[in-house]
Amino acid sequence: MNVVSLGGLSSAQGSALTALANSSQQLSQSAQQIANPDNQDLTSPLLAASQSLILSEAGAAVLNTSNQMLGTLLNIFA
Repeated sequence: MNVVSLGGLSSAQGSALTALANSSQQLSQSAQQIANPDNQDLTSPLLAASQSLILSEAGAAVLNTSNQMLGTLLNIFA
């Protein structure tokens, strides 16, 4: 799934943004399943929502680390 244009981004940044986009989509699907009054099984969507939180935290950590590495490289070569 290509939700965002990844042109000009590093591989790490692209992976981080993909993880964040996937997390958002997974959370949205889980919320729809939880809000559905006909759905008797809330365990699966609640676990998926929890997984989406972990995925978004991982994506944010990768993006943060990528930005720190880029800043370090700019400081070295400046």
